[in-house]
Amino acid sequence: MDFKNYLKDKGARFYAVLVTMLLSLVAAIVYACIYGNTRFMSWVGFGLMIAGAILAGVLVAFKLEKYAPTLLLVMNFVGFLFYVYYIYFHISVVMVGIQASGFPPEFFVNVVFLVLALASSVASIFMPLKKGSEQSAYASAQ
Repeated sequence: MDFKNYLKDKGARFYAVLVTMLLSLVAAIVYACIYGNTRFMSWVGFGLMIAGAILAGVLVAFKLEKYAPTLLLVMNFVGFLFYVYYIYFHISVVMVGIQASGFPPEFFVNVVFLVLALASSVASIFMPLKKGSEQSAYASAQ
């Protein structure tokens, strides 16, 4: 199989899945770097995001990329929920005013990467499967 021919008929969705896989890995690594040694780290959420990116890569390798955005969305969303669960106490302390220092910049960096990974996952679901096709996975499932 020629690599050039493999990419010839791929639509925007294929490339969006690759970007989402990269964003998921970056978001998980940023999360581990910022919160790795704190009580706000959820290793389960980190593992789910890494596993989602790896499994999506496996799906792409076996030419099942139409399922990859859904897998990435579920894994990134559950990873984000674990993050929210572990960081909730810190957020509530800052919002109530018990801790007047506010949110550190690292908090916003982490949230931005997690939200980008989620938004990219959602967007890729609605992109066309093949080049020149207007049909997305959502439309083909109905």
